Amino acid sequence: MLNKFFQHVLDVYIDKKNKRFYFIYFSILKYFAKSKLILNFKNFKFYASTSKKDLSRWMVRNLVQWDKKNIKIIIKLMKKYNSTFVDCGCNYGAYTIPIATKFKDDIVYSLDASDLAINSLKENINLNNLENIKYFNLGVGEKNEIKYFDDNIKNYNNTGSYRFVKNKTKKKIKLYKLDYLFENKIIKLKKNVIIKIDIEGYDFFALKGMIKILKKFNVIIFFEFSKLLIKNSKYFEKDFLSFSKKNQLNLYDLNFKKKSIQELLFLLNATSKNDETIGDFIISNWNFKKK
Repeated sequence: MLNKFFQHVLDVYIDKKNKRFYFIYFSILKYFAKSKLILNFKNFKFYASTSKKDLSRWMVRNLVQWDKKNIKIIIKLMKKYNSTFVDCGCNYGAYTIPIATKFKDDIVYSLDASDLAINSLKENINLNNLENIKYFNLGVGEKNEIKYFDDNIKNYNNTGSYRFVKNKTKKKIKLYKLDYLFENKIIKLKKNVIIKIDIEGYDFFALKGMIKILKKFNVIIFFEFSKLLIKNSKYFEKDFLSFSKKNQLNLYDLNFKKKSIQELLFLLNATSKNDETIGDFIISNWNFKKK
């Protein structure tokens, strides 16, 4: 009965611009809501939890969809360039669901190494009655191999922090090159491809596993620039510069203003110890100044 009341509160406030009093409700809701609630963003819905470590909790607190700006940019690009979308590190489907809803005639590919994340994604797929999403419980990397993966929430701040570890007591997960998935027709790509990569510091490894895709397709990659990237690559700056030059890649901010890896490293080094990232950026083999 109490959860029905909380759901009603969400339904009332989600469309209102003035949410001042909602935060009073949220202070109660976060302690007493016993099951997942449904956030209805008109065109699509999400199951969301008030659990402190659940990534979807942010949406319940703010009544705003996750990474709304990034998703708008991707949708605009997909309309303009008729692209395939691949979501690496899809989690509960924050990107997958709104994009698949917008492009129901296209297949959206969603990948995550966490079976817990994939289960959340499946719940949201069913909630939205979507049939154009192909999801895979696997990791992406530089080569096909077995790695150890930790998705024990006790070890992290939230459910978006699951990652590969060196601890051999953790579960084994198969990693595949995106090139392998493409060559074996597990994912089928249009000439233009948009890829979101958010895999907790393994992003550069995933990039190095798609050399053939970069040669064959026009690719736009959204990725989070974080300290984990540096920790996972001993010579990150040198390797990134070499890889970018060899594959004719350009680096941009979300406004498609060209950036250098040195700029991003400077910004990252200037952040506080508590900040793990400086936000999202774009890597592409397109030169947008010419477009």
